[in-house]
Amino acid sequence: MIRLAVLPLACLVSAALLLAPSTARAQINEDWAVFPDSETTAECGVVNASNAELVVLFEDGVMATVGGVILTDLVVDLDSPAWPVTFEGAPAGFLAFATDGDGLPALFWFTLGGTIVGIDTFDAEPFDSGLFPEERINTGCDACELITSPLCEVDDDPDDDFPDFPDLPLLCGAGAPMSAALGMVSLGLLGFSRRRR
Repeated sequence: MIRLAVLPLACLVSAALLLAPSTARAQINEDWAVFPDSETTAECGVVNASNAELVVLFEDGVMATVGGVILTDLVVDLDSPAWPVTFEGAPAGFLAFATDGDGLPALFWFTLGGTIVGIDTFDAEPFDSGLFPEERINTGCDACELITSPLCEVDDDPDDDFPDFPDLPLLCGAGAPMSAALGMVSLGLLGFSRRRR
């Protein structure tokens, strides 16, 4: 009798683990600025700090984390070619392109001393990290790789009659923790059901 009650519970747990997304992406519905590099053909929508990746909202120049947190005290002057940044109205550095540790062009937030700015995770106050762009690897450039936005949805073939389906998480690689958890639950329930007859 207990085995019959455990089976529906096992099915619910297995279904929940199977359908749960394995990665999370933030939702930003406002336009963000894309900055062109005058020396290369790079165009970046992600601003790299030492400990954060940010976007600059196009309407008012306010910065937001790629996680979706809007930092109203951090503002970039998009009308100035130097792209200066202010924190609570005071100067807090500038945005410029540099080569990262992977040898790729990326947009960084710099102090006046030429090091990368970091952000205090409690109050978003900028600080000098002491790091240089060459010390930062795996920098972001395309904001659509980091956030979910209707602005990123591009129809590759507008003439096709088939609907675009959302990407589903794969069980191999990125979903490995989900598969492992599903296997542990299933094997445990199988062992429980075979113990007594």
